[in-house]
This record gives sequence, structure tokens and C-alpha cells, in this order.
Amino acid sequence: MICRREVWTWSVLVLCAAVFGCTSLPDASRTAVVQDVKIEEKLSSDTLSVRPGDEVRWVNHRKLPVRVEVPSVTTDDLSCQRGFTNWMGSYRDVAILKPNETAALCFKKPVVINYIVRAETSLGGGMQVLPGKVSVEGNTTGR
Repeated sequence: MICRREVWTWSVLVLCAAVFGCTSLPDASRTAVVQDVKIEEKLSSDTLSVRPGDEVRWVNHRKLPVRVEVPSVTTDDLSCQRGFTNWMGSYRDVAILKPNETAALCFKKPVVINYIVRAETSLGGGMQVLPGKVSVEGNTTGR
């Protein structure tokens, strides 16, 4: 027999999951422009210039998982995201990518975003930190 407390708890959990699921961001670019940052021994491009709405996609070409950290970014700054979510589907500023996985963000307005990629390495310290920058410039007109 299920007690009332269990029913209440499950009802609240289902309601929260539905609310968070309905408020998530789109997972694709609105401009259909995708800029890849390939993560290998180094980043394919540590400085990237995009326009508002373009998709910045991080691609893990390494044999081990990597961690992409984009601090100081909130959902108010984004027009799309994929892979930067927690277990409930809410945005978080970290994506953990297994080999050959991707994660992506689209930014709404002109801004400069600094990010880092943390990757395991056999070098001293065991963790390689690869810094990068995304400059979101101008507007979407002219494309």
C-alpha cells in the first residue's frame, strides 16, 4: 500500500520535471551556422568569432572524457544549448563529453565569453587546462 506522503512526493517530483522540461532552451542554432571547436591535444581554435544565434559546438576528439566549463553564462544569455544540462534538464555551465561526443551553446547578444576545457593527460599534474574565448559580435543582419 502506498502512503499519502509517497504519493505527494512523487507528484511534486513529476510536476517539477514537467516544469523544467517545458522551460528548456532549443537544442539547435536559429541561424543554421555552426562553428566547431575540436578538442584534441590542443583546441582547433582557441579564439572564435560568431554572431548572435550562431551555434558554438565543442567536439571531443580525444580518447578520454573532457570537461567544458563556461562560467558566468546564464540561460538569459543563451538562445540554444545542448549538453549543458543537469539530470533534471536544467542548464548548467559545465558539459562532460565522452570521446566523440559534442555539446553546444548559442549566444543571444554581443559578448565575450571565456571558457576552459579540462582534459586528462599523462603530463605532470594529470589534468591539462585549455583556455578559449568566444566573441559574439554584431547582429544577425547581413547573413
